[in-house]
Amino acid sequence: MGSAGMAAGGTSLASVGLSAYADLLKGQSTATADEYQAARLDNAAVYGELKAKQTSGQMSRSLNTTLGNIEAVRAAAKADPLSPTGQAVLQNQEDIGDEQRGIVVNSILQQARQDRSDAAYYRDAAGNALTMGYVSAGADVLKGVTPLFKGL
Repeated sequence: MGSAGMAAGGTSLASVGLSAYADLLKGQSTATADEYQAARLDNAAVYGELKAKQTSGQMSRSLNTTLGNIEAVRAAAKADPLSPTGQAVLQNQEDIGDEQRGIVVNSILQQARQDRSDAAYYRDAAGNALTMGYVSAGADVLKGVTPLFKGL
């Protein structure tokens, strides 16, 4: 191989090395971005679970206040606190409050579960991005060195 051929081969090998390195960096940066997104979603899930607990507590207190107000109005009207009608009114109001709390809290928890699921997806994508970076770098190297062996 003459000096021009060696220079071309050297340039080609340098190009192969840089291309492989660029593919590795691309895979690593994509993986880092995916890991960051996964961490953000994990945090969102934690805050969502906390919000669900806080909302449940607040709605329970509100329901208790409502039931207490109903009992106070009935007591002021000198209604029998053990009457079946009074108990039915209280039970109906409690059922409505429990249903509303369940709907709101479950909606918040479902979003938190979705955030956790999305975080798992991003973590998996990060692993795939690293793998693809290594595979692409390996392919670059093979593509670059294969012509060197054709002349042998």
